[in-house]
Amino acid sequence: MGTQLKLGFTNISNKKGTNIMKVVSLLLVVLFIFSSCGRMSEQELWTAAQQNYEQQKFKEAIDSYRQIVEKFSESQNADSAQFLIAAIYNNELQDFHAALAEYRRFTELYPTNPKVPKTMFLIGFIYNNQLHNIDSAKLAYEAFLAKFPIDELAASAQMEIQTLGKDPSELIQPKLVIKEETPKGKTKSGSTKAKK
Repeated sequence: MGTQLKLGFTNISNKKGTNIMKVVSLLLVVLFIFSSCGRMSEQELWTAAQQNYEQQKFKEAIDSYRQIVEKFSESQNADSAQFLIAAIYNNELQDFHAALAEYRRFTELYPTNPKVPKTMFLIGFIYNNQLHNIDSAKLAYEAFLAKFPIDELAASAQMEIQTLGKDPSELIQPKLVIKEETPKGKTKSGSTKAKK
């Protein structure tokens, strides 16, 4: 009977040992999978971001773009990823405060990027047209003009400054119709035709 107890105990120990090994093996597999997910390549992240964007999973797209910016900051896609984060907040999610923060981050991370003028203009545009914060819009447009006085958006920034706080209906001029007398005494509208 003593021998049977020892064998019974040994069998229980072996079962527990086997179960522990299975649990440890499972944990190792899970850890490997999670560590592999965190090690997606830049191209895999870019593809995931684009797919999520196309499926209108905007937060997931932002997460993938953000991983590119953080993990591959010196890559060719990092600046585009940061710009797209801001654009998604601005256009799709219409979270204008987040868009402002992300556009500012873009200008800080990539100050020599060709998109910086557009980004600085958009900061003023959001303050003016989305948040109706005229003082901040004016400061943003002035900062843009100070840094990029001959940029293609400079005239637009100047116009925006001139029209800050004005009602759009004040800015629309009615079209004048010029009436002129014809030789026969009739009134004619529009352009004149040359006589032969």
